[in-house]
Amino acid sequence: MALLEVKNLTVGIKSDNNIYKAVDDISFSIKEGEILGLTGESGCGKTTTALSITNLLPLNFQILNGEINFNGKSLSSLNEKEHCSIRGAEIGMVFQEVRQALNPLMKIGKQITEMQPSTEENHTLEILKSLGFEEPQKILDAYPHQLSRGMCQRVLLAIAVIRRPKLILADELSSALDDESQKRILSFLFEMNQKYKTAILIISHDLSIIQNFCNRFLVMHCGKIIEESSNVDKSTYLKENIYQKINNISVSSFVPPNSPIEIKPKTPLLTIKNVSNTYVSRSFGLIGKIKRKPVLKNVNLELQQGEIFGLSGRSGCGKTTLARCILGLINYNGEIILEGKNNLKHNQIQMVFQEPGASLNPCKSIGWLLEEPLVIHNLCPANERAQKVDEMLLKVGIDPSNKKRRIHEFSGGQKQRICIARALILKPHLLIADEAISSLDVSTGALILNLFKELHETMGLNILFISHNKDAVEYLCDRVAMMKNGEICS
Repeated sequence: MALLEVKNLTVGIKSDNNIYKAVDDISFSIKEGEILGLTGESGCGKTTTALSITNLLPLNFQILNGEINFNGKSLSSLNEKEHCSIRGAEIGMVFQEVRQALNPLMKIGKQITEMQPSTEENHTLEILKSLGFEEPQKILDAYPHQLSRGMCQRVLLAIAVIRRPKLILADELSSALDDESQKRILSFLFEMNQKYKTAILIISHDLSIIQNFCNRFLVMHCGKIIEESSNVDKSTYLKENIYQKINNISVSSFVPPNSPIEIKPKTPLLTIKNVSNTYVSRSFGLIGKIKRKPVLKNVNLELQQGEIFGLSGRSGCGKTTLARCILGLINYNGEIILEGKNNLKHNQIQMVFQEPGASLNPCKSIGWLLEEPLVIHNLCPANERAQKVDEMLLKVGIDPSNKKRRIHEFSGGQKQRICIARALILKPHLLIADEAISSLDVSTGALILNLFKELHETMGLNILFISHNKDAVEYLCDRVAMMKNGEICS
């Protein structure tokens, strides 16, 4: 008998008196101890499927039809209290948008023990150490904002596995992780799967994980499951659609990495001199002992005009903190100079944040969100703004007819593209792209890299590209710097 059985599931999104089918009549099952992969392009319904299983769909999402059975129980007939007794204890979930899944006012240690109050601290420390935290006690004493996105993702995994559930739903588990951290957590999950017969549903656009980690996988497209396979190379849909798109993009649009590029005289665009940053916290509110943790240590960098500069390194090494210092979002010691000036204008530098859902106003439509920067900076008359919004949405692969929808109605990858559109609409001198393609499927990620390349060549857009994706960094960037423990090491 299957541990999880989904039958004819249909999920709709209510928007402007219309109902759009996010998931359309899908059926699948997972056996005890099985690792099932779920892949497909951004916006195809993968996350909605997982949220349906845990009964955590947003308010305007509704299960229109179908049945979900888990361990012999019909989840569809349970009330919220009964669902709460299953979540965490029998079904654990690692969410795609990690910061929104963690309580910003509660320390990590309390959030883990809240899931399992009887857990001994040594057991919690053991799990954190297995997930690659060299100083797990410091992690327990930290708040989510003091950790990188990759570190928060590993914390969410610790919370999901602490009670040894029968089923783990892992939604884009490795999207924010460097290669070393990714291998470690996949090994951890595999060991748990072998030792406790834990079933795992891996939702990912990373085809190497789908191929090497899963017993079999399903392919979703436009809300439907269109294929089941155990070998990526033998998948008809992936071969004819995903791979073909990538090949078309590479051949027709991308400049080959080794092709000669015209060398122009370089002048400094951004100069970073001896920049340091320290997180300060107290152990017991306002009267507790002050703790200081150095995050950046005398960082020196120089970005040239007309350059795409790559910044890479392990999760938690300080990449995002440096980006926030450049934007002036956090305090720092040292000097940051843009085009010879210390005082930066907001429209000169724009950033694509790691957490797209958390960086956009959930109460406004995406059309309003893209139009707002144009209004604030008074860049064009009202009759031209709507046209510019439509053009930018098309550039990042979003249908302009969706611009009246709010941000929670989009997938993680679609949110990322909306963030990219919002950053680019002001035509900034410097774009800071912080893990801008980490939430995107392979073909959409290639399209965004192509867009960056095109804007760089046609508009002279300068880009600071922060990523742990080595292939993307090598492909896109003119120069690359590596960070380790808050310092530039190469």
